[in-house]
Amino acid sequence: MTSPDRDPGLVGLVEEARVVVCLGPGGVGKTTTAAAIAVAAALGGKRVAVLTVDPAARLKDALELPRNPGKLHRVPLPDGGVGTLDAILLDAKGIFDGLVRRLAPAPALAERVLANPVYRNVAGAFAGSDAYMALEQLLDIVTDGDFDLVVVDTPPASHALELFDAPERILALLNSRALEYLGEPVRILGGASSRLARGLLSAVLAGLERMTGLSLLSDISALATDFGAVTPGFRKRAEAIRDLLHDSTTRYVLLAAPDPHATRDILSFAAQVDRAGVTIDAVVVNRVMRFASDDAGAPHGSSAAREHDRVEPEAKRRWSASLARNLVACARDLDILRDAQRAVIEELEDGLLGADSAAGTGPRPRWVELPALSPAPTTLAGIVALARALQVGRARSTSAA
Repeated sequence: MTSPDRDPGLVGLVEEARVVVCLGPGGVGKTTTAAAIAVAAALGGKRVAVLTVDPAARLKDALELPRNPGKLHRVPLPDGGVGTLDAILLDAKGIFDGLVRRLAPAPALAERVLANPVYRNVAGAFAGSDAYMALEQLLDIVTDGDFDLVVVDTPPASHALELFDAPERILALLNSRALEYLGEPVRILGGASSRLARGLLSAVLAGLERMTGLSLLSDISALATDFGAVTPGFRKRAEAIRDLLHDSTTRYVLLAAPDPHATRDILSFAAQVDRAGVTIDAVVVNRVMRFASDDAGAPHGSSAAREHDRVEPEAKRRWSASLARNLVACARDLDILRDAQRAVIEELEDGLLGADSAAGTGPRPRWVELPALSPAPTTLAGIVALARALQVGRARSTSAA
C-alpha cells in the first residue's frame, strides 16, 4: 500500500517507465515540468537524461546547459540526491549529419553526401523538423543504455503531433521509388505528358542551373545514388523509433494550466493524440493556487480572510486601516482566482477523464496538480522545489480503481 504522505501519481509512473514524453501547448510550463520530472527521478536514485528541444534562456541557465547543443551535460543535484541527471539540448542539423556519417558504408561516401549542395539545402529543411530529430536523439540515448530513464520535452503542440506519424512518413518515403527516379533525372523529363512539356521542363532546369551556378540535375542524381546506400540504416532506425513510441515502457504526460483561454486548445490536442493511437498516461496541471487550509481539507471560500480574522488583536491594532482593507481585498481576489481555477480544472477533468471524452476510451490517466510556486521555478533550486512537489502529497493524484 502506498504511504498516505506520498504521491502515487508521477512517482509510480516514473518507476514503471523507461521513457517519459511531455506533451502540451506552449505556455503551460512543459519544459520546466519535464526538467522537474527528471530531477525527481534522479533524486529517487535513477540515472536520468532529459532531452529538451528549445528551452527558455533562464531554464537553459538553470540546467547549466552548454552553449553547444547535442552534448550531454551533468546537472548538479542538491545534497542527498542518490541518482544522476544529464541534460542535452537538441542539435537537429548535427544529428542528421552524424547519422549520415554513421550509416554510410564508407567515409568517402558520407563526405560526398554531406558536401552535396542539394543535401545541404534539403538536410537543413528536414532537420527543421525538431520533433523527428528529437526522436532520433532519443533512440540514440535509449540504445546506449547508460540511463534508466529519458525524459523528453517536445516542441509546442502544433509540432508535437509530428512525433507520432513521422516514422511512418519516413518509411513510406524510403519504401517508395523516389530515390530511383531521382537517381536518373532523365526519367523525370520522360514523365512529362508531351514533347512540348518535356522541352519546357528541360529549359526551366537549364535556366535554374545557369542562375544558381549549380549542376542541379547532376547534383540530384549524385545525391540520390549515394544516399541510396544509407537508406537501409535510416529505414531500420525509423522502425525502431516507431516501436519505441508504442513500447509498454514509454509514458506520455500531458501538461496543462488552469487558464480558461488554453482549455479548448488542450482538449483539442488531447483528442488529436488519442486519434493518433497514443494513450495519455498522466495529466499534470501546473500553477494551481493552494492555501494551507486547502491541504487541511478546509472548504473553499474566504480562507485568507479567515486567517486575517485570527490575527492577534494586538497585532491588528498596529495595522493601518488602509493596509487592513488592502489585505482583505487581496484575500478576496485570491479566493476568486482560486475558485476560477477550480472551475477550469473541473472542465479539464470532464473533458480529459469523462466517459464521453476521447481520453475516456482507454485507461484513465493519472491526474496531478502542482502548486503555483513563488518565485517561479526558473532556477535549478526552483526546479528542485517543483520536483519535490511531485514527490510528496502536495500533488493530488487520481487514477482508475
